[in-house]
Amino acid sequence: MNWHLIFQLSLLSIVMGIASVLGLTRSYEWLMWLCVGVFCAWQFARKTREELFLHGLYLGIFIGTFNSSIQAVFLSTYLSNNPGMVEALNALPQNLHPAAVVLIMGPIIGAFSGVVFGLLAAIAGKLLQSRIPDSPSS
Repeated sequence: MNWHLIFQLSLLSIVMGIASVLGLTRSYEWLMWLCVGVFCAWQFARKTREELFLHGLYLGIFIGTFNSSIQAVFLSTYLSNNPGMVEALNALPQNLHPAAVVLIMGPIIGAFSGVVFGLLAAIAGKLLQSRIPDSPSS
């Protein structure tokens, strides 16, 4: 497992977290995460050959944790720039603190995203492997 690469790629979530706090991602956030996933999958396929799915899964968990941490720290700004999230949080029981909900949901959503990232990494690995010609037998 290449933990160094996983951690490096998870730093992209800081950029996405700041963008979401500022309200820059809004309705395109899923597309931006898909682009991040494709990029990361390609990096995993290029730099490691084993456990590609697990690399993507762990990446998703880290990304979810980092992203939700940034959103929780800047919760008031995040909520003022994302009215849809305000509606979702208002539907929850009143005794749940919004920051706690954001922090809890981040790794859970990250795990689901990690499954997608893992599948993308496995596909990228197959595509990259098919482009590398077999070495001639000695």
